[in-house]
Amino acid sequence: MVTHKEISRLKRSVASLQSGDIGRFTALNSFTCWLAAFTFSICYQPALSAPVAKNTVSSLALDLEKVDELTEARSFYKARKVLEPLLAAHPKDSQVHKCAGRLFAKMGLLPRAIDEYNTVVALEPTNLSAYIELSKAYMAREDFNHAMVFAREALKINPKSSEARLLLVRILMAKSLLLEAEQELQRLLRGDPNDAQVHFMAANIYRERGEGALALTHIEKAIQLNPQKHDWLLEKSDICTLLNRHDDAKASLEKLLQYEPDSVEGLNRLARVKENSFRDYDGAMECYKRVLSIDPDSVTALAGIERLKSKKNDLAGLWKHQLKTNLSKLMNKSK
Repeated sequence: MVTHKEISRLKRSVASLQSGDIGRFTALNSFTCWLAAFTFSICYQPALSAPVAKNTVSSLALDLEKVDELTEARSFYKARKVLEPLLAAHPKDSQVHKCAGRLFAKMGLLPRAIDEYNTVVALEPTNLSAYIELSKAYMAREDFNHAMVFAREALKINPKSSEARLLLVRILMAKSLLLEAEQELQRLLRGDPNDAQVHFMAANIYRERGEGALALTHIEKAIQLNPQKHDWLLEKSDICTLLNRHDDAKASLEKLLQYEPDSVEGLNRLARVKENSFRDYDGAMECYKRVLSIDPDSVTALAGIERLKSKKNDLAGLWKHQLKTNLSKLMNKSK
């Protein structure tokens, strides 16, 4: 920055150019020095300050990335040690507050997460992701009314947001508003008929409404579109059971266990299908024993084994009674 003092010096130097050779030399020398200082202050100093600002932004981004990595690794204490100074240093940076919201939500500190996302909304009233995360946080607290408010606000910002609309569908289902949920799903399907997640949600809705055939159509479409979602085979098995298609229910669970042999949920459900639909008590027993080899404290498996033992004893007693009755009839005939 050039000061008034330097400008005055320049004026005096220029005036002295009119007096003698020495004056000209001195003035010219002063003018040259001033011009060099002026050029440096205008051209070079901003260029030097720019990398500093850029490095500060880059450093903040790296710190936030580190917090997210620690959050995903569930190293919550370390994540907070990095985050807290950032919140103090950048109280009006929405990215810092979003990062904090993610951490606190993961920790289960939902009120704190909600506070952080509300701060984001205050700083950026049209921040779509903040409204979506607020809706998720309220849904996790089973406050479905607030969850619905923020999901609808998200859709006002972006009516084409499939994430926000799917979230609204989940909320409507949680509130047992199945007709409205179906209407929202139909909007999604019109927008993208090949969205596997939408078909999966549709299958859930129709199963809840007892419309098994429609539910089966959608779950099969969902699995076709995303065959990597092996757990969707559990849903297909339930729907097949609803339709009394027990062979298909069993086949779905067996297919799941080919992909995930240690799926406790898959083994438990296969045991129930074998027990209730096929009276295959030995097969069901094997499933429960497999569960105990994975989780020795499984209450479901322990109770299932005791129940099967009782059923097998009852069945053995029934067979003995039936055998005695038949033998008695034969002996009476021979007399």
